[in-house]
Amino acid sequence: MVEGLSLMFFLVSLLFVSRVTSRNFTIENKCDYTVWPGVLTTNTVRLSTTGFELKKGETRIINAPLSWTGRFWGRSLCSTSSTGNFSCATGDCGSGKIECSGNAAPPTTLAEFTLDGFNGQDFYDVSLVDGYNLPLVVVPQSPQNGQTCISIGCVVNLTKTCPSELQVMGSLGEEEPIACMNACQKFKTAEFCCTGSYSTPKKCPPSLYAKNFKNECPLAYSYAYDDATSTFTCSNSPNYVITFCPPITSNITNNNRSSAAESPFPAQTKNGTLEPPSESKPSKEINGGTKQKSSWKLKLTLGVSAALTLMIIIVVVIIVKTKSGWNDQNVEAVAMLKRYSYKRVKKMTNSFEHVLGKGGFGTVYKGKLPDSGRDVAVKILKKSEGNGEEFINEVASMSRTSHVNIVSLLGFCYEKNKRAIIYEFMPNGSLDKYISENMSTKMDWERLYDLALGISAPRVFAQPLVTRIVHFDIKPQNILMGRSSLP
Repeated sequence: MVEGLSLMFFLVSLLFVSRVTSRNFTIENKCDYTVWPGVLTTNTVRLSTTGFELKKGETRIINAPLSWTGRFWGRSLCSTSSTGNFSCATGDCGSGKIECSGNAAPPTTLAEFTLDGFNGQDFYDVSLVDGYNLPLVVVPQSPQNGQTCISIGCVVNLTKTCPSELQVMGSLGEEEPIACMNACQKFKTAEFCCTGSYSTPKKCPPSLYAKNFKNECPLAYSYAYDDATSTFTCSNSPNYVITFCPPITSNITNNNRSSAAESPFPAQTKNGTLEPPSESKPSKEINGGTKQKSSWKLKLTLGVSAALTLMIIIVVVIIVKTKSGWNDQNVEAVAMLKRYSYKRVKKMTNSFEHVLGKGGFGTVYKGKLPDSGRDVAVKILKKSEGNGEEFINEVASMSRTSHVNIVSLLGFCYEKNKRAIIYEFMPNGSLDKYISENMSTKMDWERLYDLALGISAPRVFAQPLVTRIVHFDIKPQNILMGRSSLP
């Protein structure tokens, strides 16, 4: 009798100890296809499996120690090659086998856990930081004290709303994307990855891509510093149900995190499995037939009005552009000169190294044409407002002016408010420089006569100008000396 009581006491104690010293994860596959879950343990005791096959509708329970840290994910579109190598189109762990020996290759939806963490609490989240490949939900089973913990996840098919630049297409020619990358994985910049000079939450706010993820899946990690709204806690050692492709109806959105009862995810049964949302509540479709008709008429009216407004705006823009007769694309045709980019101008002046002179309208630099190596003078105009039409018209007028005593115009630069004019280079500088350098030399009257004639020559030259020009600013600084030391 005593031995029987002792044996019973031992069995009860064993059951009690096993209850408080172990946990379990229930993995469910509600997808219409097979999923191969992967498991990674970090710095704790490994679970009994690191990867397995889970066919449509199947469930598997995995025991875990009371204290455990790791992650789960789903692999899809998997196959075994003729040489026996196992691989998956999404979530592949690179082991060549169904069992994994490392992490998942992004883009992959992750379910991350730290069991029995700070103050004995569980910390859990669903992460899109490594991208998205499968809809996934984590539901805590009711703890012993009846406390309600929040169900989290991403139930939306993000491949449908994924920006085209982040889409991952399958190698078998699938028409639809099979996964959606995170911006960090795609662009690999510090700004999107929150590294380097962007390594603090203040300096690395959510990007537009992260905001898109967050808008679709409010209860999932969207980027590296999304901790405040994406890490959840639960006490008293609950078990967890992880469901791939949870059966969520289309009119349910996951935008509420007040409690499990109000959670956007499926209802939780006593054994931790998921059930579809309750059908006891009357639907809006049943109770609101009249409202739906009114709503349909209102949407139609608003749609027609918006379309008409858009058409009017387009017509007005076309009329305005037609009247102006000038735009950035026909600049070279109007000016009849070679157009250089600001980058090329900077290169031909060696980053504006050699200053030839400064004036009220800008600074002149010495440079070389990139194609011929010819010396040129590049005048960088001061920043000016307007659409540049006046500048282009002036350049066009100058390009049509040809005279032996007028410096030739060789090209121009026009990039919004960055404007430059490229002239023939005069190696002997300006008249004021020539006079100042020869002040000590007594010039004879014949030399002075040649200078005076050269200055007035544009006005008395035998071949008249096609375009009449009024200078308004003739002074020694603006009169350049040719190779024969004549203006």
